[in-house]
Amino acid sequence: MRIALVSDWYYPKTGGVAAHIRDLALHLRSRGHEVMIVTNNNGVHDDKELDEKGVSIYRVSGLTAPLLSINISPYASRELRSLLSRENPDIFHAHHAFTPLSLRGMAVAKEENFPTVLTTHSIFLAYDSPVWDIFNQAFPVLGWFIDRADRIIAVSNAAKAFISHFTQKQVAVIPNGVDSKKFHPNWNKERLREDLSIEEEYIILSVGRLSYRKGIHVLLSAMKILTEEIDDIRLIIVGEGEMGLFLRTQAKLLDLENRVSFMGYVPSQQLPKFYGMTDVFVLPSITAEAFGIVLLEAMASGKPVVATNVGGIPEVVKSSNCGIIVDPWDEYALAKAIFSLLEDESLRNELGKNGRKAVENRYSWDIIAEKIERVYQEIV
Repeated sequence: MRIALVSDWYYPKTGGVAAHIRDLALHLRSRGHEVMIVTNNNGVHDDKELDEKGVSIYRVSGLTAPLLSINISPYASRELRSLLSRENPDIFHAHHAFTPLSLRGMAVAKEENFPTVLTTHSIFLAYDSPVWDIFNQAFPVLGWFIDRADRIIAVSNAAKAFISHFTQKQVAVIPNGVDSKKFHPNWNKERLREDLSIEEEYIILSVGRLSYRKGIHVLLSAMKILTEEIDDIRLIIVGEGEMGLFLRTQAKLLDLENRVSFMGYVPSQQLPKFYGMTDVFVLPSITAEAFGIVLLEAMASGKPVVATNVGGIPEVVKSSNCGIIVDPWDEYALAKAIFSLLEDESLRNELGKNGRKAVENRYSWDIIAEKIERVYQEIV
């Protein structure tokens, strides 16, 4: 099949949606499909692996909103129509249900009789509240666009609950995937730490965009509490974002400059090493987290996780028995959970093995790509 994966959110904009689309493209290509990625023109991102595997990238021209990285060009629909006519894909698969390129693309694809699939990756505040039903009744245009999809996929039950406010169509839950060969537990932890000159006995890792909703400011407060109990500890934060300067200042004010390492952007190929050297992975999101691909990366790496009770996070952690769930915003509960794992090596190992097993049975990209392929086959 010829498959077009379409989204405003793709590299150089980092995040879970971009990672999902790239990995899906590579795995569909490995299964014999022709794949192209259609996104906006918000910068250039060289990707040798995609080039080598024959995955093409088409960037829709026009004005892009800088903060949200979404295409707001009035001519995008015309360009998408021309692209569809030229490339003639068997499947038009839009990602992220609430961004302009995906919504307009589905409308154009439907008009031109191309089979359409929509994957929703997001939730918003109070995602299960009936207030969203009222919002949809007041502004039905969003639901109209979503209903252009022949099939709808949600990455979690939380994401399904949210999009169901805007459509009466059936929504299939197919979770995010992870490359279980790339992320694995078979690292020499000590050697990896030596490479980065890390001497502390305990390493905590958090990976994600440095934005308010990711809750890194809460994790820093928890880290301050932990340093009062454990002297030999370091927090490594991987990612960049609009709160970077604020968080570095917070770490300085908390006298954590020598206990926290801000690594900035780390290329995908290097990420497995950071998971490999860590003892506990933490996802401290405070709201609006539909899934969290980084959870799967930690689980595939055999690491126990501490995460918050928001969105789709508890679905993954509880069903896999791979970590501890705490309330968002509670730095004391967060610190207590991390401390309990650092103090109990056997529990860390048990939870880490559970996470790895869950990935092998449910979340590896080989499994997820096959499920998505079946959805395509239903409508071609």
